Amino acid sequence: MSRQKILIFTTGFGDGHNSAARNVRDAFDAIGGYDTEVHDPYVEVNPRASKTLQVAYNFSIQRVPVTWKAFFWLYDKTPVFDWTLPTLGNLKAALRDLLREKKPAAVVTTYPVYSYLISELIKSGEVSVCPHFMVVTDSIVINRVWNLAPADWVLVANEPTREAMTQGGTPPEKIVVLGFPVSPRFEELARRPLPPGPPWKILYLPSASRRTVSAVVRGLTAFPGVELTVVTGRHKHLHGFLKRLDLPVGAFSLLGWTDRMPELLAESHLFIGKAGGAIVQETLAIARPMIISHVVAGQEEGNVTLLADIGAGALATTPEKIIGTVQRALLENGGSEWVRWRENLLKVSHPAAARQTAEFVVSKL
Repeated sequence: MSRQKILIFTTGFGDGHNSAARNVRDAFDAIGGYDTEVHDPYVEVNPRASKTLQVAYNFSIQRVPVTWKAFFWLYDKTPVFDWTLPTLGNLKAALRDLLREKKPAAVVTTYPVYSYLISELIKSGEVSVCPHFMVVTDSIVINRVWNLAPADWVLVANEPTREAMTQGGTPPEKIVVLGFPVSPRFEELARRPLPPGPPWKILYLPSASRRTVSAVVRGLTAFPGVELTVVTGRHKHLHGFLKRLDLPVGAFSLLGWTDRMPELLAESHLFIGKAGGAIVQETLAIARPMIISHVVAGQEEGNVTLLADIGAGALATTPEKIIGTVQRALLENGGSEWVRWRENLLKVSHPAAARQTAEFVVSKL
């Protein structure tokens, strides 16, 4: 007997979409009995153009954030998206071919554009009807493209996002709060006890200029009772720069690309990094307070609001503010501010969200 097929559609514009897609796939694999595939139709239609767009996206959010803020505003406040939708014929054809070939029992999307195209294909009779679940990877500040997407079920990370989407026009009966689908590894990691500091273990994922990163690293390594780990990811130029810093050997740990981010977060007391949808939700899942060092205007502003509403960290976008916040939270009054942040996080943590998302999909088949 053949296993039921689950198709998950994602895109490379930001880490949140791909992260959510991979994690839901892994949760289905853990459940067993389902054949789950992740596809990026943008890449499959035109890999060269998709790569160019992803590079342009990353450049704009890091170097010229005002351009992305304008783009976000246009898609949220004007009918620009409605005008561009008819131009996505190749993307729509790719989705049609995949749905016809795979004949899925359900479709999960982590990017809203696909929801519109799938709905059109079903309405026109070009593909068979199947349940359609949309995982929303943003929080609180929700673009209208998400709000008006015609999925059968809309899966969101938290109650404030549910309220924001209801106000934005999404039928409330379609919205389900399940948490952001972080890696299933977080479910086990969240049960491990975290030793109290000191030493205070800080995990830093920089996304700023060399001067800023250098100042932060120098400031944090000067604190007694602090152990700093810096992860540069795929920023090879930054990795090489930090290796050449004139600091004592062993002053901090330096890692490049790693697939151990869940474990590194679990081993740390505090995370410093940008307000990306995936990483913010991972810190919430593992209940690790966060200092947000960079914010992409528009899509990431909701994550700043979410963290502030929970009382689980701080926004500090300059080296002086980052260093001062670390000192206040960890090194003053016995780390009482960090303790308060951590207790607030434990109240809202959803480390099992990926499994619960997969189980919800299964329940509707």
